[in-house]
Amino acid sequence: MGLLESRPLVQVMFLSRFLAGAALTGRVGAHVVSVAAGAVAWSAAAVAVYVFNGIMDVAEDRGNGSRRPIASGRLSRANATAFTGCAAALALAIGTTAGITVHVLLFLGLGYLYSGPPRAAKRAGAAACAVIAALGLATFWAGARAAHGHSAAVVVFGLVMSGWMGLVGALAKDIADVPGDALAGRRTFAVRYGITPVARCAAALAVAVAVAGDAAAALTAPVLLPSMLILTLGACRVAGDCRSLAGETPRNPYRSFMATQYATIAALGITLFTRHAI
Repeated sequence: MGLLESRPLVQVMFLSRFLAGAALTGRVGAHVVSVAAGAVAWSAAAVAVYVFNGIMDVAEDRGNGSRRPIASGRLSRANATAFTGCAAALALAIGTTAGITVHVLLFLGLGYLYSGPPRAAKRAGAAACAVIAALGLATFWAGARAAHGHSAAVVVFGLVMSGWMGLVGALAKDIADVPGDALAGRRTFAVRYGITPVARCAAALAVAVAVAGDAAAALTAPVLLPSMLILTLGACRVAGDCRSLAGETPRNPYRSFMATQYATIAALGITLFTRHAI
């Protein structure tokens, strides 16, 4: 139940971000044990963060009709809290072997900052966007650190995809969660200004992030151009979903946002594999 509460699709995405950060250094082969240990530690940390979020989001999740274990009553908050503590401890223990203890601590701290008292960042639009972007940056940074390397490609890809999370994904999620967020007293952008204006803003930001990624890749990291092309196509899809938003399909922008993330990182993986194979 704890693993289900952590949203497996999101967990796969965090693991993919970590591995992308490592792969873009070009040093995974020389540090495969460290990267593998780091990946396990990061997965445990991400599980802890998202289960903690579920513990703190019961009112919102029930208001949004969520069927996740805590909101539906299949997992008690007490058991979920114990599970979160175990996952966090595991992340710190294994993270030490990969040299990313500080990164794990930062990630767990950001997770608490997003969901926990006294002033959870999730309750305000700008703070939520900032923390979400920071969670992404920390993940790419930790992957590069586990591989004991760095590169311009890591910086560009990490910044662009973290911007995609904080500027596009956060708004798309808000659009889908207005009923529960309003019920819980959150002051997200969608609650404060309405779905339509926020959807239009998300559409513009999606295209802006993609264009910035294209430009940065062309200037500093050409290896990223195929993945940035996929991001651009996905941004157009997100923008289309936002511009043609219907009341009965508020989740379409978020679905397209998530699909674009997966496709972009998959494109990066194919590009790196092909270059290595050649």
